[in-house]
Amino acid sequence: MTDQHTDPPADGPVPPPEPASSGGKGKGPDLAQVLVQMAQDTYRMIRADDGRTYGIPKDGPNIAVPLGSRSGSGVRAKLANSLWNTTGQVASGSALSDCVNVLEGEAAVLDPVPVFLRMGRYTDDAGRDTIVVDMGTKTGHAIVINADGWSIEGTSPVMFRRSELVHPLVPPERGGSLDALRELINLSDDDYRLAIGWVVASYLIDMPHPILLIQGEQGTAKTTLVRSLLALSDPQPAAEREPPGSQREWAIFARASWAFSFDNVTELPDWLSNSLCKGVTGDAVLQRALHSDEDIVVFSFQRVMAMTTIGIRHTLAGDLVDRMLLVEPEVLDARLPESEIRARRQAALPGALGAVLKLVSGVLRVLPGVQVTDLPRMADFARVLAALDQITDWNTLATYRDRVTAMGAALIEGDTFAQALYRLATRPPTPGLPETIPWEGTTAALLAELRALCTEAGLPFADLPSSTKKAGQRLSEIAPSLRKVGVDIRRRKTNGQRLITITHNRT
Repeated sequence: MTDQHTDPPADGPVPPPEPASSGGKGKGPDLAQVLVQMAQDTYRMIRADDGRTYGIPKDGPNIAVPLGSRSGSGVRAKLANSLWNTTGQVASGSALSDCVNVLEGEAAVLDPVPVFLRMGRYTDDAGRDTIVVDMGTKTGHAIVINADGWSIEGTSPVMFRRSELVHPLVPPERGGSLDALRELINLSDDDYRLAIGWVVASYLIDMPHPILLIQGEQGTAKTTLVRSLLALSDPQPAAEREPPGSQREWAIFARASWAFSFDNVTELPDWLSNSLCKGVTGDAVLQRALHSDEDIVVFSFQRVMAMTTIGIRHTLAGDLVDRMLLVEPEVLDARLPESEIRARRQAALPGALGAVLKLVSGVLRVLPGVQVTDLPRMADFARVLAALDQITDWNTLATYRDRVTAMGAALIEGDTFAQALYRLATRPPTPGLPETIPWEGTTAALLAELRALCTEAGLPFADLPSSTKKAGQRLSEIAPSLRKVGVDIRRRKTNGQRLITITHNRT
């Protein structure tokens, strides 16, 4: 993290009582001992709930400074700088390593404590569920939100960590409005309100957040849109990134930001599709520590994500579609220079952020009493939308339900197996019967039935699974999407046979 945004004051260590030697041979404490004493005078050591160790400045913001980091924002570099400033001595690498080893050992035996990234949460003395937002400033100011409103506090009541991607939020304006920012967002009213619901939900941790999929043709200002939305919760210099090329790169990026976006996505390899799903619900990636054969580094996270695309070239996995929120920017009739857009956005952000904080407070107030029947896959997000509708008279939950159904229908359009199953379930009832009787049979019988149906409908039956095993796997993958369009697939075992039941819910 750069000094401009994150470094807590590193002054205040007690100078060594006498010049230190590097050898510790009766000439006073050696450099490692001096560095340990300086660290203990300046920092309070903690062990975070993710297992990592940090120092919290005793005279500074409530920002966790990593002990083992070799970057300029870590305790190691700060101690080396303080030693030079107070004694004129240069700390050797071995002395710094010995010092950090002692500090990490000291922290490792402590009880773990929560350390948050950008968004934190705790229960205050009055028993209220309270959100704390790291403003990303050098002073360590934080926004505290509860059901009664929001305030800016000089000291955060919870501990935060930072990375180079945590940048300052604009100071929010009390009584502000979203109107000025709305003029820069080329979404329909329904899509705009869904996008604001996504922003409001991003303030709530410990829940899955849908991936905001911004899909539109070239020239629909998709990147501008995602920058504006992220500026309302987690502004950063790399708001639009290329998709990661490896799982390790994915984990490092995800650990560094609470909210982020992948720009201009055209393909999603299977490993990334799976990682995105787990990033929504909670992911943990294990990697071997550098310069070690045995030590394991755990990257764990649950994130708020967005993607922009003109169009993804292949069919998306059903479990990923279930975790997406689609909005489609409208074509711009007239374009503004980028400099003017930035200036107008910057002017609009304080009022817009104040309005968002008011919405978050309102959601906290009504959310405990919200009841939603027939919850979709992203159940927590649906409840947030229901709470938002209650305080705004919007209709975001119904819009979201329609969008989920539409995406499920779009998913089966390009899939022969899914289309055949849908046709099987929705065939007209047998003459003389009031309604369609559910289809039931073995996987082998199902494949035979689907091949015959494809021949009748002119569908390429060669695209169907080639074996009963593959058919069973595909059924598990496609069932959630078919359920969105009223086709319910269940399995049961009876008399030693595994049977599949396919029902069409016409309501």
